[in-house]
Amino acid sequence: MGCIVDGVPAGTRPDLASMKEDLKRDVPYPVLTRRVEENRMRLLSGVYRGRTLGTPISIIVRNSNVESDRYKLIAMKPRPGHADLTYRMKYGHWDWRGGSRASGRTWAPMIPAGSLAKQLLDLIGIQVSTRILILGGVEVEPKGPNNLRTLIQHLAKEAESTGDATGGLVELSISGLPGGIGAPWFWRFQADIGHAILNIPGIKSYEVGAGIAAADLRASEFNDDLTWGSDGSVRGRTNNAGGVLGGITTGAPFICRFAVKATPSILVAQRTVDLNGGEVEMVTEGRFDANFTPRVQVLAEALAALVSADHLMISGFLPHDSVIPYEERLTYTKVEVD
Repeated sequence: MGCIVDGVPAGTRPDLASMKEDLKRDVPYPVLTRRVEENRMRLLSGVYRGRTLGTPISIIVRNSNVESDRYKLIAMKPRPGHADLTYRMKYGHWDWRGGSRASGRTWAPMIPAGSLAKQLLDLIGIQVSTRILILGGVEVEPKGPNNLRTLIQHLAKEAESTGDATGGLVELSISGLPGGIGAPWFWRFQADIGHAILNIPGIKSYEVGAGIAAADLRASEFNDDLTWGSDGSVRGRTNNAGGVLGGITTGAPFICRFAVKATPSILVAQRTVDLNGGEVEMVTEGRFDANFTPRVQVLAEALAALVSADHLMISGFLPHDSVIPYEERLTYTKVEVD
């Protein structure tokens, strides 16, 4: 599997170690999944002598642990909750062997791509982070009995005994964004972030700031009163708007949340149809996640970083062509030959 990242300015020094560390987060808790890949990453183009060239960067991540035969039993039986059926409706032709476009596995190359974007954001002090708020229907307590690791161990044991899967709720934050990023119509910042995140398989809701709770608030309760910040800028006393108004960033942290549904491929009997005729009861064979939420975290960070980098380039906060000052580009009088 691979991807091509176009638009990274020349002269940056990709931190390959950070990219590989991010890629390890593809499976942050192996206890929650029956499939763990080595995730060896290779850059095929776009980087020379440790610096980006300004040309497209090609990244490849090979699958090394594949068991396609397990899917034979369900080749003609669409899984409830899965895109097996809708992909057939759209294309009329289907590769049943796994790793389809509906598979979360195909998103692995997005992680190193997002890591490149994070490194661009680091140049101007912008950070993207996520945290799990709810896992398997239980609110995560960072320092309480329902801390993340405890919940993960519990869900892994529960999935082993029941064969079922669970979902979760994730919060994403982008701090350090300058005010004025985005546009009132087709480049609304929160809309572009939402478009990216809602493309991740299994995401079923997305909200910004106070989100759905805003429906129950009066304007006097929702509006963020304004004040002068210590740096002389205008700031909100609160952040119900989630760092964006009218599609444009306010300078406050951008905050959004999204729900991850349970993995549809489970070991519990479900009713479906046989496309050769009739209705059947099926149990999915294969290696699937008891809870996909921790793996979605790194994907969401990658996509948010890529969208943010695009917006910052459009607004002039990041360079389009090269991070090397123009005057220095003209001092190259010879070509270094390996």
